[in-house]
Amino acid sequence: MKVRLALFLVLVAAAVIAVAVWKFPSPRPPARPAPPPPSAPTEPSLSAQEAVRAYLQALGKKDFQAAYGSLSQASQQAHPYQDFAARCEKSGVPSYDLAQAKKKPGEGGRAVVTVPIAEDVAEADFTLVAEGGEWKVVFIGGAPSFPYPE
Repeated sequence: MKVRLALFLVLVAAAVIAVAVWKFPSPRPPARPAPPPPSAPTEPSLSAQEAVRAYLQALGKKDFQAAYGSLSQASQQAHPYQDFAARCEKSGVPSYDLAQAKKKPGEGGRAVVTVPIAEDVAEADFTLVAEGGEWKVVFIGGAPSFPYPE
């Protein structure tokens, strides 16, 4: 009889605990706020064509400081300002038909702008990257007025 009473009391206690847990759940820690959605990349203020025009106009005016400011960070690391200015003086600038600059599809956050040379049937491709809300010219090889991205 004592065993049955003990078993009955254990079952009653278990039932009371189950009901208490079900009716009064333990407080949960506050939910973490959802992380903000990733921000969309900002569109550059100037179009890619306008950025190339500004770069080439600065070179044409021998405003090498402004032209250097139009270069991407990687390009500036590849060419310190003094080297860039010396290359500009040495190479000159062909006569580009800036009004005919055309943007071609680019990949991986890049843009390519093709600019015809006025006194020739040739044209030059300028590769740009978006940095800090602006299109920047990529100049790793070639000449400042005829840059290669690699």
